[in-house]
Amino acid sequence: MNHITTCGICGDLVHSDTGASVQPGLRVVQVLRDLQAHLSTHSFAELLRWEIRQDLDQVPEEQRPTIVRDIYRSLLGTTRDNAFTLNDADARGVYSIDEVLGDLDVYRMWRNASRCGDPRCSQHG
Repeated sequence: MNHITTCGICGDLVHSDTGASVQPGLRVVQVLRDLQAHLSTHSFAELLRWEIRQDLDQVPEEQRPTIVRDIYRSLLGTTRDNAFTLNDADARGVYSIDEVLGDLDVYRMWRNASRCGDPRCSQHG
């Protein structure tokens, strides 16, 4: 029997193959082992960021911006000479513009939302 789980960090599919005669409890154990093996391919920072995102809804709304800023700054980059810089892996986008916008109508909507509102603007026209 094949079970597919999606990784909450990278979105990859994690496959678990067990025989049809395997008891459901043992099948769950195998799925968890396969998922754990996949998670071991992620860095500690990636795992920690995912964990933080899972619990963020339990933080009072007025405290979220401060907590998120403090935690993410220490995970995502470094501060040197009072300038914050993202680490290489975190400075790159995960999705291409084609994957994000995908459809011409979505792109047009995005362009309209990104305009500055000045009818004479040559940059956003």
